[in-house]
Amino acid sequence: MTIHTTTLTITGMSCGSCVHHVDQALRAVAGVSSVTVDRTAQLARVLHNDQTTSEALIAATVEAGYDAVLMP
Repeated sequence: MTIHTTTLTITGMSCGSCVHHVDQALRAVAGVSSVTVDRTAQLARVLHNDQTTSEALIAATVEAGYDAVLMP
């Protein structure tokens, strides 16, 4: 299976707890193998298989209480 990297711009993170919430929300998405969240840059990089969609990643982030958009 192919591994893909998706980078999301995430707004609303203001502390370490926010980073933890986003990290946990993204890791809970099926097919995700690794997550790196950078509060300063307001980014999350997600490694996942080809079954995982960017829409699912965005939805998980929004459900956790943060706005997210796919970086081009």
